[in-house]
Amino acid sequence: MQIWAGLGNPGAQYALNRHNAGFMAIDAIAELHNFDLPKKRFLGWAIEARLGNEKLLLLKPATFMNDSGQSIGEAM
Repeated sequence: MQIWAGLGNPGAQYALNRHNAGFMAIDAIAELHNFDLPKKRFLGWAIEARLGNEKLLLLKPATFMNDSGQSIGEAM
């Protein structure tokens, strides 16, 4: 399984901020491939999906960017 983590900061005030490019990338990948909606897991929002034969976990940590390692660590 591959983990693709998109980093950003939680909160509406950061939604379209350049620092949330990782969140936006995860959203775009999920939409492009019609993946299921994310579920609250691993201190963030996660989508388990398949891309070809590869099993993926797309993760948007719900922590601030500097604390994203906590969320990614739980997912590992």
